[in-house]
Amino acid sequence: MRKEQAILTQLEGIPESYPAVEGVTGSALAVAWQRIEYHIAFRYTPRSVEWRVLSTGCEFVPPLAPVTSLTIQVGDDAPYAPETGPLGGYILPCGLVTITGSVGAGPAPAVVLEAVRRYAKYIEAGSRLPVGVNRFSSGSADVSIRGDQISPSMAMANSGAGDLLRPYRRV
Repeated sequence: MRKEQAILTQLEGIPESYPAVEGVTGSALAVAWQRIEYHIAFRYTPRSVEWRVLSTGCEFVPPLAPVTSLTIQVGDDAPYAPETGPLGGYILPCGLVTITGSVGAGPAPAVVLEAVRRYAKYIEAGSRLPVGVNRFSSGSADVSIRGDQISPSMAMANSGAGDLLRPYRRV
């Protein structure tokens, strides 16, 4: 029978800043990074993280990377020093386990920076339409922009950022 654990909570802190991306500034940079990080398992700036895990005595592989520091506590007991498992994770004892630490280290790969840039520019293009206008056309150049197609919910796919991030996706 396969042993499993359940991640009950994952609390991830907000980093002090995000890596700079050419052509993206201000709040657009933070918003774009937050949306990109929602889709990937990698972090490129340090921040705190805490996992509460209900373990059955198996290996815990952190769902975020890279882990730069880690402490494990079982229940209310003293810190626990785990063995490294075959998948590069940590062998946990049975019971409720609290894992705290820090994740994130740079630099961000060029492809991830490009995904952030594409996402931010795509969202920015949607904000250029006047309030109440959902379509703009120019007959001479035969260009058409529809505001209903520029939505945050579809931006990851429509901007092309999602395709660039496939190797970095959460598992």
